Amino acid sequence: MKKRNFTVFTIFICSLVLISCDSIPGKKTIPDVVFATTPHKVVKEMLKLAEVNKDDVVYDLGSGDGRIVIAAARDFGGRGVGVELDKELVTESIKNAKEAGVAERVKFLEEDFFTVDLREATVVALYLLPEMNARLLPKFLKELKPGSKIVSHMWEMGKWKPDMMLKAYHTTVYLWVVPAQVEGNWQVMLRNEKGSREYTLAIKQDFQKIRATLSDEKRRYSVEDTNLQGSDIAIKVSDAVRGRIFIINLEGAVMGDVMEGTAFIREGGTPFAVQYSMKAERLMQ
Repeated sequence: MKKRNFTVFTIFICSLVLISCDSIPGKKTIPDVVFATTPHKVVKEMLKLAEVNKDDVVYDLGSGDGRIVIAAARDFGGRGVGVELDKELVTESIKNAKEAGVAERVKFLEEDFFTVDLREATVVALYLLPEMNARLLPKFLKELKPGSKIVSHMWEMGKWKPDMMLKAYHTTVYLWVVPAQVEGNWQVMLRNEKGSREYTLAIKQDFQKIRATLSDEKRRYSVEDTNLQGSDIAIKVSDAVRGRIFIINLEGAVMGDVMEGTAFIREGGTPFAVQYSMKAERLMQ
């Protein structure tokens, strides 16, 4: 993986590299950052935090000697893709993968990580400076599926606050879960064998943090709690209607402009909640 050392000389050299990269037309051939490795024991903690398993495809942006994607395949059963501009490091990575016995489960691309297609990735690993992470943020939100994970050694990602962080071996590992895009107004229909109810759900979103209001033709209800984890969404309404308790728990999965799941409503003094199926559609602006 890659980072910059904290010396004036190295920062100066890296600045020259960035200027050089920007000035070359066509395909980039010079890395944006100088090479430094993530310790093997930190690599393991990164992959554990991301809960990598046999179903995952781990992309390492600036993959260096290939150790993260190799560990993902060898120790966690996943598949791996290393993205690295340095041709010599790509060659070394291929050799290391063969020696580790995982050459069939990993591959290495001699490409620019700002332009590589990430749509296949379920986990993305980083060891880049925070300004690089911040530049990549729009790409992550555009190309990664909701529920995909990003794990970073040492550095955060601008305004996007991590979902989890871990102190390990005198350093910090950060984890983000890519959220579904849920901002907007939704028409919510609840149904069961006894009837149906209709509401409007308005959501404001700041990455994985959401604020919501729920209303019907008569009133707007107080939303007590919200949670968005990947494509899974939960909203709890706790209010009183004419002095009687009114609680709705909405739980569902977001698939583009559709949200489907279950609702539980408890009204008045009844101890039991009534279950409804829930389907919501985003209203076009």
